[in-house]
Amino acid sequence: MKLAYGTYALQQIEPIAAVSGIKEIGYDAIEVNCGERWPTAPEKLDADARRRLRHAIQSAGFPSPPLMNILSLGGHEENVDEKLRLVEGSCRLAGDLSFDERPKVLTTTLGDRAGTWDETRDELVQALQPYIRVSEDHGVTLALEAHAGHGFDSPDKCVWLMQAIDRPSVRLNFDHSHFHVNGLAIEYCAGAMAPYTVHAHVKDGRLVDGEVRYLLPGDGDLDLQHYFRAVTSAGIDVPITIEVTGQIWGRADYDPWATARTCYARTAAAMAEAGVA
Repeated sequence: MKLAYGTYALQQIEPIAAVSGIKEIGYDAIEVNCGERWPTAPEKLDADARRRLRHAIQSAGFPSPPLMNILSLGGHEENVDEKLRLVEGSCRLAGDLSFDERPKVLTTTLGDRAGTWDETRDELVQALQPYIRVSEDHGVTLALEAHAGHGFDSPDKCVWLMQAIDRPSVRLNFDHSHFHVNGLAIEYCAGAMAPYTVHAHVKDGRLVDGEVRYLLPGDGDLDLQHYFRAVTSAGIDVPITIEVTGQIWGRADYDPWATARTCYARTAAAMAEAGVA
């Protein structure tokens, strides 16, 4: 099992320095965030910058990176043209940073729709079609992430959506924190989602007065050894990417590299103790 770190947590770090720092800490892989406010947003990277970033990632011994861009693709049909532009730019970047046989992956969220899941799920399938066509044009797999507090918030709904779309170009990002805060067992969640999982995040979290508070791995009650054993047993064999929530990296006292080192120490130790490292 490989342990990765996402540059979502490194918004202020120059991209090549981010690769170097993640490698130096000991991580095995990297996830590149390409949101508009990050230095790796597609419009901020010309052809030469993309070549240099790809070379840095490959030279670090990392696999081709999955990309992350939080786009709320399943929300109501406002700004569709702009979202299509962002999906296309992200997909082009995924292709430009790819150098091995791993699937090119773009992980994103669906956002929320007014109404219950049962009322809106068929609309959601239709709303996703334009984005699916763009990703397929570029040979990129969309990895959709369920999210606590949204209509798309459970493994059952994930499985339903995969079966309803029924396209190999649409799969799942498994982020157990969104299920953990609602008390769902890791064995059930990982087992249900494993057949469709092409990417994975790990973080912790809890409900505080009805509001979700996401945490670093090890700062809540998620048993990391249990987590890694369950993920492995379910057959999820993609790199597990530590995702540091914006609730943390947005704080004035946030230290990006101290946080990355803390996360590595905790998760690497848990993997070793679980016998999956």
